Amino acid sequence: KSKGPADDDPKEPETNGEPAEEESDFGLGPFRIMRGAHQDTAAAFDFSAPTTAANVGRVLRALQLPKAVLLEGPPGIGKTAVVTALAAAAGHRVVRVNLSEQTDIMDLLGSDLPVVDAAAEGLQFQWCDGVLLRA
Repeated sequence: KSKGPADDDPKEPETNGEPAEEESDFGLGPFRIMRGAHQDTAAAFDFSAPTTAANVGRVLRALQLPKAVLLEGPPGIGKTAVVTALAAAAGHRVVRVNLSEQTDIMDLLGSDLPVVDAAAEGLQFQWCDGVLLRA
């Protein structure tokens, strides 16, 4: 196979689309992440499609740094599907947070909520963690 200019791009990891799995880590191409303890019973995701392999490789490359990763793009191009499939294959769970102009800080961090306390025969307030604290 002849190499063209696109083949020399150092930004793209070389992958064959097949996940490399070991007991302690998961990867595609040269980039690896630690395997989590979460067992997902969903059907296996096929990482062999060229665009999927490239996108998963980009996410795995971004995960090599101890920083947050922001995926941006128009709706429906597979950002959530790639992250969900990668997490399932690597044994991690996904917590999805949708933000909008109606999202309140209490939705994210938590708040005191009324709960029925049978022992006290009435309402009591109890802290309930928000989605970010549960993640």
